[in-house]
Amino acid sequence: MATKLTLQDVARKVGVSVSTISRVLSGASGVNEGTRRKVLNAVRELNYVPGVVAHHSGSSRLIGLLMPAAAEPWGVRTHFTEEGLKAINDVAAASNYAAMAGSFNPVPGAKVEDEMIRRGDFAGVLLFRTRDELGDSEIFRRQGIPFLVVNRLLPDTPLNYIGPDHLHAGVLATEHLLASGHRRIGLLLGSERYVSHRLYLQGFHKLMSASDGVTEHVSEIELTPEDGYRATRAMMQMAKPPDALIVTGDRASLGCLKALRDLKKKVPRDVAVVSIDGTSETAFADPPLTAVEFPWYDMLALGTRLLMDLIRHRPPIVQIGVRLSSQLVVRESTQAVRKEKRK
Repeated sequence: MATKLTLQDVARKVGVSVSTISRVLSGASGVNEGTRRKVLNAVRELNYVPGVVAHHSGSSRLIGLLMPAAAEPWGVRTHFTEEGLKAINDVAAASNYAAMAGSFNPVPGAKVEDEMIRRGDFAGVLLFRTRDELGDSEIFRRQGIPFLVVNRLLPDTPLNYIGPDHLHAGVLATEHLLASGHRRIGLLLGSERYVSHRLYLQGFHKLMSASDGVTEHVSEIELTPEDGYRATRAMMQMAKPPDALIVTGDRASLGCLKALRDLKKKVPRDVAVVSIDGTSETAFADPPLTAVEFPWYDMLALGTRLLMDLIRHRPPIVQIGVRLSSQLVVRESTQAVRKEKRK
């Protein structure tokens, strides 16, 4: 009889501590990407079966928080994935499920996660950062792995989904600035390849086109502090620069604030700033950012509960579709425009 492998065996192969192996397998934070991949490669090569995963059909206890490999430049470890792993672990631990964040190739390739999907290591998957939901989810449908697309509204598809109303988020941010008296508004927008950012733009256009005497400027950016900085400087060098900016990402909004400081622009006296896709962390910016915030933890916790229902009770559920509301939190980066400034 073959000797059962232990965490110590995997740790010796990788050259790290047992606690590091455990943290990778449980989806805990604080493990760098290179180490995580070495651990998962060792798990595959040794055919190690952790306590939460078994390889016969229907017995896996591992939930994947997975994105297509093409979205990796946005980062595997982000506030969103940290919230996702916390939510999954909080909700699923009582039922002996564990969580792992990673990426995969929609057309199976050589990634560790691709092999885990082929082997049936995942009981279910929360799928995020999709561009083509039907194409990105095909591998899970083909393998019979229950999944739920998160951070998307997909009522015109047969897919299960849960997400916020991104169109309304664009409306909320624009409406606040218009009501505050701003008339030249710039939008620093993430890639329109993603439906969420197309909807932010649609909400922005909807309000701006319905308002008289307003000017809009749109710049597509990478959602990084560096690109937020670059695009802000470019907009502020226009002949008639914006008197307010909407930035569709927390990290990019930090770059925006730094650019305005370097240009000696006071926020909000000279330029107001609103962040969309905000988290509570925007409260610690300088100045604290007015933000359209999404309930990421609540969304992912509910998504986990729904996914567990799919795992346990397939197939009678035809489709799950949940739309969550967002909220505008007004802080010090916006204020009502003085009458003399409007002229």
